[in-house]
Amino acid sequence: MNRIKTLKLSLAGAVLAALLAQTTMAQAAPARPLAVAQQSEVTVTVAALNVRAGPGLSAQILGRLSGGSRVTPLGKSADGLWWKITYNGAEAYIYAEYAVAGGTFSAAASSAASGSGTATVTSDFLNVRSGPGLGNSIVGRLNGGQTVTVLGRSSDGAWLKINYNGGEAWVYAAYTSSGGGTTTAPAAAAPAAPARSGGFEIGAHIKGTEYLGQMRDIGMTWVKYQVVMPGGAPDLSGIISAVHGAGMKILVGAVGDRGRAADPNYHNEFAGHLAAVAQQGADAIEVWNEPNLDREYGGSGNGQVNPENYANMLRAAYGAIKSVNPNTLVISGAPAPTGYRGGGCDNVICDDQPFLQRLANTGAAQWMDCIGAHHNGSPNPPDLRSGGPTGDHPSWYFWGTLDVTYNAFRGQRPVCWTELGYVTGEGIGPLPGGFSWGSNITLQNQADWLARAAQLSRDSGKVRLMIIWNADFRQWDDDPQAGYSIFRPSGECRACGTLRAVMGR
Repeated sequence: MNRIKTLKLSLAGAVLAALLAQTTMAQAAPARPLAVAQQSEVTVTVAALNVRAGPGLSAQILGRLSGGSRVTPLGKSADGLWWKITYNGAEAYIYAEYAVAGGTFSAAASSAASGSGTATVTSDFLNVRSGPGLGNSIVGRLNGGQTVTVLGRSSDGAWLKINYNGGEAWVYAAYTSSGGGTTTAPAAAAPAAPARSGGFEIGAHIKGTEYLGQMRDIGMTWVKYQVVMPGGAPDLSGIISAVHGAGMKILVGAVGDRGRAADPNYHNEFAGHLAAVAQQGADAIEVWNEPNLDREYGGSGNGQVNPENYANMLRAAYGAIKSVNPNTLVISGAPAPTGYRGGGCDNVICDDQPFLQRLANTGAAQWMDCIGAHHNGSPNPPDLRSGGPTGDHPSWYFWGTLDVTYNAFRGQRPVCWTELGYVTGEGIGPLPGGFSWGSNITLQNQADWLARAAQLSRDSGKVRLMIIWNADFRQWDDDPQAGYSIFRPSGECRACGTLRAVMGR
C-alpha cells in the first residue's frame, strides 16, 4: 500500500488535485503512428523478416524480406514495435527491431540463419525447449555465459534453433547475444484466452506464515508476498515452500530498483530477475507496484511516470517469466487509486483511468494474464456506486474501480485484485489524520464488506483473484497497515466468519 492514499480526503489531497488538474494533458492521448521522412530507409538486419498484415505476431504473414533489403517506412505502430511499410502495393508491417535505419545485414546474422553462427546466453539461465514457443516442453537449461551453435531462427525471429546435446532445440533469442537489442525483448505470444483455469479464488497479503492454516480453512487458496529487489531476485525458497506446504499458491509482488524503473535498458535486467522468481516456484508474479506514481516508478521527484514505458517493462517481463514457466500467472502492476478529479495524467501522477487506457492502447493485454487492481482507500461499502462522502470519482467505489479496469482492456483479460481492503482502527486506536476518512468504519463493516466484495467479484465474471489487504501486518503509524489486517493484533478475526460463509466453508 502506498502513502498516496493518505492524501485522498485531506486538504493536501484537494490542493494536489487542483494543481494536477491544471497540468498538461498531452500524454493522455494514446501514441499515434509517427510520420517518417521519405529518406529514412531501414535495412533488414536478419536473414529473413516476415511481412505481416498487421502490427502483431498473430497477424497474417504476407511474405518475407531477405537480409539486406531496404524499405522506406510509412510510420510506426502505436506501441513503437512495428514499421508500417508498403508491400506489393498495400500497407503491411515488419518488426522494427530487425529493420534499422543505417543498419547492415551482418555476416553474423547470415551465419546464424545458415547454421554456422554462435550465440552466448546473456541472462542468468535460459531454458532450452523442444520447439519455438512457450508451449513446448523444456528439455534442458543453459547457464549465463554459455555459447551455443545457432542453426537458424523461427519465422518471427523470436527464437533461435540451436545444437543441444547433438540434436536440435530452441531458446528465446532475446536472452542471447543474437537477441537483436538490449532495450526490449521480442513480444511474446499472447495466451489464447484469459487465464481463468482456476476460477475465482481469494487470498490475503501476508507478512508472515502464522495464519496460513486459518486462511486455508476459510476458503483462501492464495497468499501475496511483496518483495523489493533492487539488486536481483532474493532467495524466496523458504516462504514459497511454506505456502506450498500449506496447500496454497503464492503471488509474488515484485518491485525492482525504483530509481531505474523508467530506464528501458533496465527492463530486460529486471525481467531476468522475475524469471528467477518464477524459477523458484512463484505461482503468480505482479510486475511492479503502482507504476502510476513517480515515487514508485522512477523515484520520487523524478517525474518519469509513463504508461507506454511501463508497457515495455511488462512486455519484457512476460517473455522472461513465461520462458521459465508458462504456467506462472503474470499480473500487471496495479495502479494506485489516486481519486482526484479531472482524469489528469502527467509524469508525476497519472490517474488510474487514463493510465489503464493508455496501457491498453499499447497492446499490453498480450503481455499479461490478469489486470492488477487496487481498492483499499475508500469508506464506501462495495454496493454503493455513487453519492458517498468522497465524491464520485470511480476509484472511490468497488464497481467504479472494477469497471474502469476491466473496460479499459475491453474484457480481454480478467481483473486480479492484488490489494482490496477496508481500514478500521477499532480495537487498536484512532486512525492517523491522513486516514481520517476511515474513522467511521467498524470492524464489523470491514468483515461484511470484504465478504460482499468477494461475492460481487465472483458473481461479476470479471475477476480471477481477490487478494485482501491484508492478513497480519502490525505497522501502526502514519501508514496504519494494522488497521487493514483481518487477523487483528488481539487475535480476533471477525472477517473469517463472513468470508467462510461466502466461500462455502
